[in-house]
Parts: sequence; structure tokens; C-alpha cells
Amino acid sequence: MTGIELGGDWAAASAAALRDLGFTLLHSDHPAAPGGSQLLVALRDRPTLRHFDPEQVSCWVAASGRGRAEPIDRRARAGERTILWGHVHVVDRLGVENRFLTFGGPLRIADIDASLRVVQHASPGPVVRWGGHSQGFDALAGEVGAFFGRLIVPVDYLEGGEARLAAEPPEHLYAAFLRDSAARRREATRRLDPDRDVQLWTWISHEIARIRDAHPAWWEAAGILLDDLDLGPEGMTSERAAAAAVVAERKAR
Repeated sequence: MTGIELGGDWAAASAAALRDLGFTLLHSDHPAAPGGSQLLVALRDRPTLRHFDPEQVSCWVAASGRGRAEPIDRRARAGERTILWGHVHVVDRLGVENRFLTFGGPLRIADIDASLRVVQHASPGPVVRWGGHSQGFDALAGEVGAFFGRLIVPVDYLEGGEARLAAEPPEHLYAAFLRDSAARRREATRRLDPDRDVQLWTWISHEIARIRDAHPAWWEAAGILLDDLDLGPEGMTSERAAAAAVVAERKAR
């Protein structure tokens, strides 16, 4: 199915996509698609017993500069809110769940009728499957999960780190992930088989080129973020140092 535009009658389009499903993921590996990468969830008044029947979506939101888990069910306030980077859990009445990773972005809730509530989350970065009852793991999940694990360090130990990350737009976090992944893979290929995970690296390289070309401000903001949080070698400081080294080498010739 094609993506659902963020404008227009998104609720009706989401309901149509979920007609025979409890949840679905659109453009997981194609965040440049119209509407971005999207997770759609149906919260029904009773289980259909035909598929996974969600009763709650658990995600993270910002509260006074800190992350707070927020459960969304049929009693939650309808409308739009912004969710943070991290994990999203889609849970049924038995506590069984399917899990996803997201860079954050808008989440919208609408009641179609008395029996159906739809939830739509869209992100400028990929929303990836992170295992669960009805699904496996996307190839990118390990990379994204490892990056989020590294973000926990400044959240826990850097003064103001949690508030900084909570305020950072999701597109900047996604660009920071691409920067970080590129730097770590360059280092890894010095020690490992350079043909390892060729398909995944091809995808990451394509996304890096797209973001640098179409959204240079995201790329620069991501470099500043990595520098400020001391999250690795691919920040703006390293980029400027590398550029200066190239200039110095040319002058020395």
C-alpha cells in the first residue's frame, strides 16, 4: 500500500488500510515517501479474533524536559501529540506485544465510529520492526537499537542531556544516526570483511546521500548534536578537522 498523506482525510485512509488488520507498517525502509515512514494501529471495541488485536500503544513523550512512557488506548485523548525516539509497543488484551523503534514524530488519534479508533505515527526516519508476536526484526533494527543504546549514556550521565535529546527534532536524530553509523562502519571495515552486510550498508549510504543533498541543515545539526553529546567521531568538529587536513595537504604539495 502507498503511504498516507499527513494532510487530507488521514483517518479514513488509515481505517481503510486497517480494515483487515490490527496494525500495519508503511514505508519502513523508505522514509522519503509521502507522509514518511508510518505505523498504523487499530484500537477496536472488541477483539476480531482474526488477527493481532491491539488494545494499547505504549510510546514515549516529553514531560518537563524528560521522557515519560505514555499508554494510548481507547480512553486516551484524541488528537495529535509528538512522541520521542525510542521503542513503541503495540499490546493486546493478553499483554502480548509487537515492538517497533522510531526516531519520533507526530502521533495522531481519531475515532472513526463507536467501534474503531485509529492511531497513526509518522516519522522522517524509518520506523522499524523490533520483534514480537506477529513479526520478526527488520535488518536495520540492530543498527537503530544500538544507536539508541548509545543515546542512553548522555541521558543518564550528561547534565541536560535528556532535555537536549527530548527537544531535538526527529529529523536531526535520524541524521545523527546516519552519521554515527557511517563512522562506525568505516572503522569496522578496517578489521572485518568489507563485504559484510552489503545490502544494509548500501541502504545507509543511499540515505546519507539523500539527507546531505536534500536536507543539509539536518546533516549539520546532527553533527553539532553528536559533538555536544560526545557521541562519537562523526560530529562537526571531526568533519571540520578532516576538511582542514585536506586543505593543509593540498597547500603542502
